Amino acid sequence: MDIFALAALATGSFVLALSGALQPGPMFFATIAGVRRRGFWFGPLAILGHALVELPVVVFLVLEVSAVLTNDYVLAGIGGVGTVALTWMAAGLIRQGLRPPPETPGQPGPVAPPACRAVESGGEKAGAVRPGRALAIEAAGTGILTSILNPYWYLWWVTQPTLLLASAVAQGWPGVGAFFVGHISADLAWFVVMSYGISRGRNFLRGRVYQALLIGCAAMLLVMAGLFARLVVEKLWAAA
Repeated sequence: MDIFALAALATGSFVLALSGALQPGPMFFATIAGVRRRGFWFGPLAILGHALVELPVVVFLVLEVSAVLTNDYVLAGIGGVGTVALTWMAAGLIRQGLRPPPETPGQPGPVAPPACRAVESGGEKAGAVRPGRALAIEAAGTGILTSILNPYWYLWWVTQPTLLLASAVAQGWPGVGAFFVGHISADLAWFVVMSYGISRGRNFLRGRVYQALLIGCAAMLLVMAGLFARLVVEKLWAAA
């Protein structure tokens, strides 16, 4: 086993994954809302759910069944579902952003968008930082839902890491493990930094600033929805 080759593989996977993690998407926006309500641990725990979804994807690709996802009709279906999901999430953010901002200190802030509320267990004080079972279930559930409902996630996995994953397969399962560790480490590093910043500066995410953030996030989601709607048209046209 070549330790240096495994380290290089993990480093390459980290850099590649970080380039994807830095792109705002449904999980990023839902985690912002979750950390705003629940505190720092929401972000790292959301990555746990994300990892639970990505591990079988890596195994799936290693077993050389990724050809299924190159079918134009399959990609069109993914794009269609993603367009609807992203539009639904954007609508929820817009509704929250248009609500009057709380002005009284200690008054509850805007609640989370549908992607977070779908797995909300409730009962914890906003801004809590102690991880518990209810928080873990909500955050991990958010990571799972926002991953599988993001069409970019599917397309990234069948395009971006192909060559690197092929190199990992050449190293055997240790290589695949190094690839996965590097990949998840990038996601975790970014979400830890983001969660820490939001949890420490949450007093600055109040009122109209928070409203503007929600509306801005919604606008980006709508742009993404539009891009995937175009993908649906292109793939159906190519398959016709």
